[in-house]
Amino acid sequence: MQDIFVSYRRQDSQSAAGRLSDHLRDQLPGVRIFRDVETIDPGVDFVDAIERALKSCAVLIAVIGPRWLDAQDDAGRRRLDDAHDYTRLEIARALKRKDVRVIPVLVEGAAMPSAPDLPDDLVPLARRNAIELSDKRWDYDISQLVATLRPLLGVAEPAPPSPAPAAPASSARRKWIILATLFAAVIVVGLMAEEDPPSAPTMPAPASFAPTPAEPPQALTQPAVTAAAIDLTGTWADTEGGQYRVAQQGGRLAIQGASPDGVVYGEGGLTGRNGWVNYVLDGYPLTAQFTVSNDGSTLDVVVTDPATGQQQPLRMWRTR
Repeated sequence: MQDIFVSYRRQDSQSAAGRLSDHLRDQLPGVRIFRDVETIDPGVDFVDAIERALKSCAVLIAVIGPRWLDAQDDAGRRRLDDAHDYTRLEIARALKRKDVRVIPVLVEGAAMPSAPDLPDDLVPLARRNAIELSDKRWDYDISQLVATLRPLLGVAEPAPPSPAPAAPASSARRKWIILATLFAAVIVVGLMAEEDPPSAPTMPAPASFAPTPAEPPQALTQPAVTAAAIDLTGTWADTEGGQYRVAQQGGRLAIQGASPDGVVYGEGGLTGRNGWVNYVLDGYPLTAQFTVSNDGSTLDVVVTDPATGQQQPLRMWRTR
């Protein structure tokens, strides 16, 4: 197993380089991460120090931020034009070694430098394919970088986790779960009144899902189920392409459907224009409270994740 050398400029991308190094340590256990050779002891030849560090590295990551190319010293000269600039030396030495992969990593919206903007010993860097790390998709971008690094470093893929109840893996997935849940709640409010519903609404749950909880989580108070004047039975849709059906019988609701993230099903109740729904999305339990519009065509919903207490307001529309 070999190591990684992280090259960065302090006045340009110190924070991003630190964050990147922390994530690499977490996802590549056993791999040493070298960074910041500016801490070399007095009297030590920094060129030799860089060479020694590069000898144990298979990869040099050149972290490039928006000020990397034009950063200046105290005299107003571009640092990159200084033959003794640490950042320039690190990358130039790595580019000369055939056994070191140099990967430019762009952060904070930086663009890849072009060959005419670089000193001669860094011109080969302009021909290297870069990876961008964006704050909005940081976890995904890091996963792509790690997937590239594993074979270079001789790090095996992690063993798949043992089966366990699914939980939101990211803020983006949590947002979609809440959205689908909200629509599920809306569907639950509408599904039960369609086409001669049975004496008690039933919702077949996929075999891979746990049964819908008989009682809502303690975080939500379950309203009494009484006869409802509004009929939400019908088909509902959401802005993400999900399609759901709601059945209503009296004040009881049932919902089922499919979202881009998986199957949705659950049950709830409606009193007047206010209702609640307990449901699962791709095996993850969620709850929702909603208010029906005067014409019964839309639902204003607040979805709650019982595990975290996180809430999200959403809206659903009747399609049929």
